[in-house]
Amino acid sequence: MTQILDGVRVLDLTQGMAGPLATMILADYGAEVVRIEPPGGDPWWQHPAYLVWNRGKKSIDLDLTSPEAGEHITNLLAGADVVIEGLGPGRADELGIGYEDARRINPALVYLSVSAFGDRGPYRDYAAYDGIVNAKTGRMRDQVGWTPGRPNYRAINDTSYHTAMFMVQGLLAALRVVQMTGRGQRVSTSLLAGVTAPNNPWRRLEGETLPPDRYASEVSPDAVLRGELVLDRKETDPYRAIPSQLCTECKDGHWIMHSHIQQGLFRKWIETIGFGWIFDDPRYAGAPTSYEDDQYRIDLNLMIMARMKEKTSAEWREIYRRNPDVAGEVMQTTQEAIHHEQFRHSGLLVEVEDPRVGTIAQLGPIALLRDTPAVIDRPAPVPGEHTAEILGNPRVPDRPAPTGGDPKRPLDGTVVLELASWLAAPWSTALLADLGARVIKVEPRSGDPYRLLATNEGMIRCNQGKESVCVDLKSEAGREILGKLVAQADVVMHNFRPGVPERLGIDYDSLRKVKPDLVYVHASAYGPTGPDSRRAAFNPTIGAFSGNSVFQSGEGNSPIGDQSPDPISGSGVATGIMLGLAGKFRTGKGQCVDTTMMGSVVYCNSDDAMDYPGKPPRRNPDGQQLGLEATYRLYETGDGWVFLAAMWDAEFAALCEALGRSDLPGDERFGSSARRYEHRVELGEVLEGVFKTRTAADWEQFLTGRGIACVRADGPGHKRFLHEDAHTTEIGFMVPAKTGAGTEGTAYFRHAPVLEFSETPCVEGNAYTPLGSHTREILRELGYDDERIEELGRDGVVKWR
Repeated sequence: MTQILDGVRVLDLTQGMAGPLATMILADYGAEVVRIEPPGGDPWWQHPAYLVWNRGKKSIDLDLTSPEAGEHITNLLAGADVVIEGLGPGRADELGIGYEDARRINPALVYLSVSAFGDRGPYRDYAAYDGIVNAKTGRMRDQVGWTPGRPNYRAINDTSYHTAMFMVQGLLAALRVVQMTGRGQRVSTSLLAGVTAPNNPWRRLEGETLPPDRYASEVSPDAVLRGELVLDRKETDPYRAIPSQLCTECKDGHWIMHSHIQQGLFRKWIETIGFGWIFDDPRYAGAPTSYEDDQYRIDLNLMIMARMKEKTSAEWREIYRRNPDVAGEVMQTTQEAIHHEQFRHSGLLVEVEDPRVGTIAQLGPIALLRDTPAVIDRPAPVPGEHTAEILGNPRVPDRPAPTGGDPKRPLDGTVVLELASWLAAPWSTALLADLGARVIKVEPRSGDPYRLLATNEGMIRCNQGKESVCVDLKSEAGREILGKLVAQADVVMHNFRPGVPERLGIDYDSLRKVKPDLVYVHASAYGPTGPDSRRAAFNPTIGAFSGNSVFQSGEGNSPIGDQSPDPISGSGVATGIMLGLAGKFRTGKGQCVDTTMMGSVVYCNSDDAMDYPGKPPRRNPDGQQLGLEATYRLYETGDGWVFLAAMWDAEFAALCEALGRSDLPGDERFGSSARRYEHRVELGEVLEGVFKTRTAADWEQFLTGRGIACVRADGPGHKRFLHEDAHTTEIGFMVPAKTGAGTEGTAYFRHAPVLEFSETPCVEGNAYTPLGSHTREILRELGYDDERIEELGRDGVVKWR
């Protein structure tokens, strides 16, 4: 098989992280990606990550506003299969390269637009920076930090990362529709979708009155003790944390993040560190959450922390490897993550020769496709390098005749079997269900253990739009049922640890005998082989491994556990599934696809997932967790807080003019982006005094009205923003779940699909699916009569609601 996107040309008119990261993935898997560089150059080329995000692409220099650009634009649109633009709502239309212009020239074109808040609503023209969207949507208000009572900077790039994953998923689904019908369409998404859909909290029950907003630091200690998945778990504080979620310092000064939500895993860890005796002591027998006196919990935490200081982090890591049920990871940087032996072993680090900086060690493919692997061997282009080649040789697409069909949804007719638990992997198939795939969740009779957290919003989100069938796969009759399901499926996805699929008879070699064209996706934590492959992993431990936690915590601070890796991983799994499906759609062949939590979360940190001689260090948040630099940070105002994004020279000059400080760009300390970063403390002090002269609302109105990115950061919390803000209300961002059933039997509101398709819209309002609610129906489809179904139920092979 050739690469899955061979013969696909993509025009890339994006800047920043989300668009370039998405088109990097397309280039990795064979697409010819042509960057159209803006007049004066893209200022983001100053960022080291552009050497990675633009690898394997071509670049042309074309001023779309020039009189002579018309013919070139027509030829480029006629010769493209995909256009991706992030010019801002309405700007592409003004330049004659909007969707209506494009489809008149090329009706088969897939045209994707990405923006900050969407192409309508009060915030449609706000700048597409993660910081702006995180601040405006209440995420910085909700962000855990070391300074209570105010917003904290959200450093992790998950907003752009998720948006990039959604873009790839949407483009691959739309190309499938083109293959079937010969017709293109417009697809759109936004950083708003990227910031909101993967994150908690989001759900609002029908008739619910939202409680007053509070900062993460104001969470009740009792809520943490009960094990609730609250934002601020105080993992390093023995007086506030619960033992199963401790972040502990080691003998060498490094920290290890632990996560043992399941009682069995907690017991394994406690026994591994030599504390098994606690379960015979009445003071600690109810650990990790039940104590007659709360002082016993504190005492246990203090004892565990003292025990962890007896060994170095390397010594504990080797002990944990010998006990793979222990979920604990050393807090490390992204630079350390990409050179970690498990990361390298899994094929997730590659080397590319770049003429500017030499050999770049950098993150590898988002998914390992065994038969159509990514090819990553070409550096990022010099801006404008391919102008003569591309403009001088107009392309005529070679498209085969449509295969037939009239899909109403992007993934109509696609069947996905999910054999996965918890959040990361199941979130991926909920995304595919919104795209129109039929997702059948195969669960044990006891159900996905995540369901035990009955009111958790992540669990509800992960089980939206699916059908649930309960089957005992350890029984012969259960495996027979699964075999019949596999025979009708396009995809099987699971997140079992290595060895389990073979014991259950659901490994790739076994299942492809049943369905030769099966796309088989293993969504593992660390990969199928290697020293850490069999180890347990959860949300915060992978956050520790990848650099998320260290980066978010701020310079000089003790680490804070980050709770975003599960949804980050899920978006990566969904992209891996779509890449496998793209191969099947285009060739008729299936294959095995491997994705990893560690790989996906390092992708989220791809701004630092590279190493070369002379590479500038990553710009880390300051110790106060205000931001990355003086022109990209939080500022206190006369009555609250705003977030400012004006990093590049033109933005900074406009800011200074608006502030009446036109002297600042001429100051040698502040004359370039690099110099402003070097002197960020001095510049920050200047701007701090300025911002205190007006209210937050005044600053947002004044600066955004002049095209400068600045928004209030201490407005409503994230949940209130979703349900009550004028922008989300106008664009219909939150929709009623269509079945009207939440876990409590109450109707609720959920987010709309993360992608919009002009011709084959997504399914809106997919709702939570209770355990076993489709068992009988699916068994009848497979040919079982009611008598046999009852017998299977009596024998404990299946279970229904």
